[in-house]
Amino acid sequence: MKRNIPEFQYVDAWKILSSNNINGNVVDDKSLEIMLRIEESMSSLEVMGDDDRRFFWIRSKDSSGRYEWLWVLTAHYKDFHYLILSDGKFKFTTLKNKDGVVGDSRKDRRYDYSDVLLSLEAHVNAVVEWICEDSDGYNKYVNRYIPYHKRNGDIPMKTLMAIDPRYECRDETHNIKTMELIKSSIPTLYDKKTLRNYISVWSAAFRILEKSKTRYGADELENKTIQDCAALDDIELFRTYDSKGEEIEGLDLDSESDFDKWYNENLVYHCMDVGYARIHLGFSSKCEGKEEDSSQYQFTIWFSVSGYWEDVMEIAIGLYNQGIILKVRNADDILEFLKKDYLVGFRPCPDKYMNRDGVKAQVFLPYIGDVTKEVYWKIIKATSWHKEPMIRPMSIKK
Repeated sequence: MKRNIPEFQYVDAWKILSSNNINGNVVDDKSLEIMLRIEESMSSLEVMGDDDRRFFWIRSKDSSGRYEWLWVLTAHYKDFHYLILSDGKFKFTTLKNKDGVVGDSRKDRRYDYSDVLLSLEAHVNAVVEWICEDSDGYNKYVNRYIPYHKRNGDIPMKTLMAIDPRYECRDETHNIKTMELIKSSIPTLYDKKTLRNYISVWSAAFRILEKSKTRYGADELENKTIQDCAALDDIELFRTYDSKGEEIEGLDLDSESDFDKWYNENLVYHCMDVGYARIHLGFSSKCEGKEEDSSQYQFTIWFSVSGYWEDVMEIAIGLYNQGIILKVRNADDILEFLKKDYLVGFRPCPDKYMNRDGVKAQVFLPYIGDVTKEVYWKIIKATSWHKEPMIRPMSIKK
C-alpha cells in the first residue's frame, strides 16, 4: 500500500482465525474495549447491510514477506456487538461481547485478544482514514490487487470446457432426448399412497443410484451396498438403507393411514430421500394443487445441490427404462447441465446449491498446478470478474 499504514502481521491474525468456535468467541473486558473502538472507527463508513454492518479488505504480512488479504467486519444489534475476521474463503472467527442477542449472559470462556486487536485497530484506523480521504483510491487499489482466488467471477460452461482439459466432453444426445421425453410424458399414476408403493419405487431408485456411483470406482463400503442391492428384497433394502426404514416395523404396508403416520413422524429425519438430504423422492397429487380430483398419485424427484444432477438423471432414466415415469421437478436444470448451456461461478467459498448468485453452479478457481499456467491465464481472461463492493465514507448530513 502506498500510504503509511501500520503492518498487521498474519501471525497475529492467525491467533484469531485459528481459535474459532462454531458459535463465536466471547471476548474479555479488555478486548471488548478495543473491539468497540474498532467498531466506532468503522462507523465513519457507509452502512453495508443489516445490523449496521460495515466491512472492507485489509492486508496482513506473513513471515516470508508476502501479503495475505483478509476482510474485517463490525456490526451490532441493539447491545449485541460482534467483529468478524476472515480470510475471505473458509477461515473466519466471530468475536462478540456476549453469548447471544437475548440476555446478558457471558458464561462462556472469555478470550483475551487485546494484543492482536490493538494491532488490528491501528491498521483499521489507517485504512478508514484512507477511505475517508480517498475512497476511489482505496477501491481502485483493492480491485487491482486482490487475488483472483478471493474474487467472484462468471464464465459460460462451454467456454470453460473448451479451455480446461480436465473437463470431459461427452456426447449427451441420448440423455438429452430421454430427459426431454420424460419431461413431456405423463408420470406413472398410483391409486393409493402406501408404504408398499413407496418402498417399491424407492428401492428401484436406490439400486440405480448405487450402481451409478461405481462409474467413478467403488470402495469397500460401496461394494457392500452394491452386494446388498442384489441380495436383499425391496423391503429389506429399505429397512437397511432408508434413514427411517426400521420405523416401518408393525405398520400395514398397504394402509394409507399407516403411510401418513410413518411420513409425519419421520419426515424431519430425511425419510423420503434416496440420497440422504440430497436426492428427494416423494408422492405428489396428480393435480398438484389444482382444484380437481386428486385421488391418484405420482412420484416426484428433485434435488437442490448442483453436484447431484447426474445422479437424479440416472434415476429418472433408469426408472423410465423400467416403465416407471417420475415427475422430475428439476428437469429443466438437468437439461441445462447436459447441454452445458449455463454460467459457472468461480467463488472463494462456493455455494453447493444451484441457481444462487446469478449462476447455475459454483466452483473453485483452479490454481496453477491444477492446470498449466497457460490454461490458468486463459480462464482468467475469459471470466467476467465482479467488482468488489464500493466502500464509501458516511455522507455528511447537512
